[in-house]
Amino acid sequence: MKMLDDKQAQELEDNLRQRYELEWDKSRVRDLSLKILQIKDLEAYLVSQIESEAWSLENFPYWAMVWDAALILADFMVAQEPVPDRRILEVGAGLGFVGLFAAARGHQVTITDNHPDALAFAMLSAYNNKLSAVSIQLLDWHHPELSQSYDWILGAELLYNPKFFAPLVELCDRYLAPGGRIYLTQTAHFKGQYIFLEQTKNRFLVRYREKTLLHDQEPQTILFFELRRPD
Repeated sequence: MKMLDDKQAQELEDNLRQRYELEWDKSRVRDLSLKILQIKDLEAYLVSQIESEAWSLENFPYWAMVWDAALILADFMVAQEPVPDRRILEVGAGLGFVGLFAAARGHQVTITDNHPDALAFAMLSAYNNKLSAVSIQLLDWHHPELSQSYDWILGAELLYNPKFFAPLVELCDRYLAPGGRIYLTQTAHFKGQYIFLEQTKNRFLVRYREKTLLHDQEPQTILFFELRRPD
């Protein structure tokens, strides 16, 4: 999707405000600050929707949260020196937190998700932070339609539902450029990563390390995975 103009941005924001109460959150990663559009008082909103049975676990809006795993992956991307020809794809991006900070750092990023509202939030954040180079598009893992391969594929907090693992592995295998890398971050307590890694073992070499951050004053362990094809 192309960068929004002023009229398109206002129309898109007005459309979202018909369904959500919005707020701009000033987020910081290292020396970069961005305004990220979010749902105001998200926890109360989610509780109200669950109580009204508007959502179930199957259609729960995981895209609306900035997960701890996204903070770790965004920090990694901001620490990386941009390379002009390096093409980067973020999958399951949700609000686009990782990809937006990567773009602000100067990386060439395509932000994707399968939920139109997630893309709308990301587009408005890109517009308000003047990130004109970032690309944002809809991506269905079961029927992916991408026009190119990517040197890096990124994803934060994707490994929670095993039914999505096979299409995610296929997508990565199909669109990862030769010599490319896949970087995934995942909260350790979900345990779904072990099923995912079993499905990747015949296609990718994997290494990982643990990262720790504080969440509500409690240490949270995030697993940082790097995958690549065998030489």
